Amino acid sequence: MLVTSFLYKCTKQSEKILLSFTIGGLKMDIIEEAKQWMENYFLSETTGHDWEHIERVWKTSIYLQKHEGGDYQLISLIALFHDFMDEKLTTAPGEKEKELKQWLETHHLVSEKIEEVMHGIKAVSFKKGKNPYQAVSIEEKIVQDADRLDAIGAIGIARAFTYGGSKGRPITSKSNPEESTVYHFYEKLFLIKDLMKTKSGKELAEKRHKLMEHFIQELKAEISL
Repeated sequence: MLVTSFLYKCTKQSEKILLSFTIGGLKMDIIEEAKQWMENYFLSETTGHDWEHIERVWKTSIYLQKHEGGDYQLISLIALFHDFMDEKLTTAPGEKEKELKQWLETHHLVSEKIEEVMHGIKAVSFKKGKNPYQAVSIEEKIVQDADRLDAIGAIGIARAFTYGGSKGRPITSKSNPEESTVYHFYEKLFLIKDLMKTKSGKELAEKRHKLMEHFIQELKAEISL
């Protein structure tokens, strides 16, 4: 009786290990394919919304997921595709949405999971604080925080001037300050710290916010000589 019970427990444990391995393998397959697709897709992007930005958002999302919880696969897919339909980067966001849905379907995601991915992508965007899609789930909050973290701190400063340069914006402008890159700090970047949704995200944002404040103070001091 004891031997039979032992063998039964071993069999059930083996089934759990095998199932976990299979699920893990499936997740990594689709995530790796998504990474390869997005890396190639954003190869020539020069506005600061390039593959390196996407990869950083994904890595930061996974860092936050380890502290906050949430579905690893869903978080990864939202993070990796979060700029694919962005109106700043495409003139046909509706077509991009259809293309992405088809891609997810061919990778055998159920319709419910596809809708979660699509809603998550739409919820990430800042849209000057007027996004009609709100980050509700922990997965959406994590990716939104990760994307916003990449807009502040040292990397945020670098990206702000990269984007401004790609649009022909001056660093500063006395005649038309709202058209300058520095104005973007007051319009958006200095607001991000108080918009973070996760505890871990807020902690990271505090340090990056202070660095930006110091940078702007130094910049103003240098250009006012």
